[in-house]
Amino acid sequence: MTILTVTLGMLWIFSSASPSPVIQIIIPLLLSANIALLGGLWLHFHQQPSLSNDDSELDIEQLPKTQSNVTKLHSLNELKAKRKQLCKNRTVTADQDLIQKEVQTSGHLLEAVLESAAVAIYAIDDKGKCIFANPLCAQLLGYSSPAQLLNFNMHELIYQSSASTEVTLQLGNGEVKEDIFWRADGSSFPVDYKSQPLALKDNKSGAVISFYDNSERREAEALIRHQAHYDSLTDLPNRFLALKRLEQLVEASERNGQMLAVIFLDLDDFKKINDSLGHEAGDQLLISASKRLLNVTRAEDTVGRLGGDEFIILLDGLSSASDAQPLAENLIGGFRKPFYIDNRQLVLTASIGIAIYPNDGLTPSELLRNADSAMYHTKSIGRNTYSYFTHAMNKEVSRRLAIEEQIHGALERGELRAHFQIQLDIRDGSIMGAEALLRWNNPTLGNVSPAEFIPIAEQTGVIELMGDFILKCALEAASTWQKKFNDDFRVAINLSPRQFRNPNLVQSITDLVHTFGMRPEDLELEITEGVLLSGHAYTLDALKQLSDAGFCISMDDFGTGYSSLSYLRTYPFEILKIDRSFINDMNKDGKSNELIIATIEMAHALGIRVIAEGVETQEQLDELSFMMCDYAQGFLISKPVPFEELLEIGTHYKEIHENLATQDNPIPLTAM
Repeated sequence: MTILTVTLGMLWIFSSASPSPVIQIIIPLLLSANIALLGGLWLHFHQQPSLSNDDSELDIEQLPKTQSNVTKLHSLNELKAKRKQLCKNRTVTADQDLIQKEVQTSGHLLEAVLESAAVAIYAIDDKGKCIFANPLCAQLLGYSSPAQLLNFNMHELIYQSSASTEVTLQLGNGEVKEDIFWRADGSSFPVDYKSQPLALKDNKSGAVISFYDNSERREAEALIRHQAHYDSLTDLPNRFLALKRLEQLVEASERNGQMLAVIFLDLDDFKKINDSLGHEAGDQLLISASKRLLNVTRAEDTVGRLGGDEFIILLDGLSSASDAQPLAENLIGGFRKPFYIDNRQLVLTASIGIAIYPNDGLTPSELLRNADSAMYHTKSIGRNTYSYFTHAMNKEVSRRLAIEEQIHGALERGELRAHFQIQLDIRDGSIMGAEALLRWNNPTLGNVSPAEFIPIAEQTGVIELMGDFILKCALEAASTWQKKFNDDFRVAINLSPRQFRNPNLVQSITDLVHTFGMRPEDLELEITEGVLLSGHAYTLDALKQLSDAGFCISMDDFGTGYSSLSYLRTYPFEILKIDRSFINDMNKDGKSNELIIATIEMAHALGIRVIAEGVETQEQLDELSFMMCDYAQGFLISKPVPFEELLEIGTHYKEIHENLATQDNPIPLTAM
């Protein structure tokens, strides 16, 4: 309409100068009509009330001031108010329904959580009566359902004692505590529990207690403690617990003024049995030995295993040092009966050392050290007995410790030397060879006897390096002697048990012999019974390989072991060396001579030659010659001497040989 009016007005204004009369009349009329129509429409819409879509109110001043309009306005406002209240009521109802559903859901969820909890839970009122319990609580306490606990006094149930109405007995600050609960069947179990206060109606208070069975944890902890304090094999107190017990006994003895005995016991030659029969048999032997110790001692005495084959026995309440003697004798006697292991009968002895508090030490470490010293002294005097500690024994132990300290690096420092002791052919008086012996001179210790340092070298493993050293010295000496004097000279060395553990032993000896341009028969390898006692297959294989390669195998110290005769049949021996103890007893009694004669005849029957060790007098040499012994070795012929002196003996060989052949005032070889 507006566009049409504007268009007509423009046509009328811009029409030509001489429009037709009809157009000049029609256009103004149409324009006026459009303007009037637009004005009426504006007036109609401008006077209508202004309403919003939802909550806006009527503008009363703009409505016509008539009764009908006022009535309509009131009706409209009432309808809007009702609609508003209806919406509000609907919202409140929906919220209430939602809350009710949430409460119901939460209650079911809480119940499900408590019933499924991995911890037992119960609640009590101010009288101690159960007002709630979850299924796990009933199960742990030995009841079929939580209902059996309700309204019962929980203190009476779980402690099986008189009821207590004091809730404070079970309340805590939230800390986890340990206790013992009782089941319905009368059995008990350890628990960890935690209690918290619970607010009830009418300002009353109760408690919520949660707990769980910690039997497995306690058993695991007890097992760990037992393993930490007791020997896993014998189940005796281990070193830690035994020393802790010793510390307690020392304190008690100091208070009551009584004496305390520390007995250190070591099984003799256990290593040989362990090596020969295997570790499983050795373990069974240790278990049997521990049982015998327990049978001999009193219930109040402490018997512990320090490690290996070493045991400790603690005796308290003694009035004098001699009170420990009866037990020591019983301990020794307890080992006189044979042990039966894997259908074998074994005889095992023990060496015992005794230290007394306060005479031999005031501290546990000092007492144990001195008892150990006494035990080593027992071994040195023959074993299978006991010794009380004396202060002189401290020197022995101190020297042993010093040897262990100084032996490491002795070879590198040039403190070790090879000495040689001549072996004489009794039949014609010729020198057929020499034995290479190791000697040690230390700036701190002085000259150390082989009897002192060889066992320690064996234990520490240094013996392997020493073995290589003496082998090179021996081959070098034999090579020099043969080039200077004769080709029949043979040098002998000892092989230790530890060297046989080396799988390359045979190859290394063979290679070294070839390096020096020597023949295998120029080297004699002496084996002690300690090598053979292990019974390992690799020992027999190594000896057979060495024998097949042409090396001379000899058995040293014959007659001092237990099974020497069987060894002669099993191993490829060419030479047998009679121990010096038999030679020393020659002509003192008829039995020694008879044993020597029997040994020589037996060896010859097996095709084995015989060397007599420790020959120190002409009378012994003459007697051995009469017995048809093959070779002799000892101070009469030559002391162990350095290689330079050995060459001097070779230089005067003819004179020495003639002197020995006449047997008229023989000149010692070392005097030349």
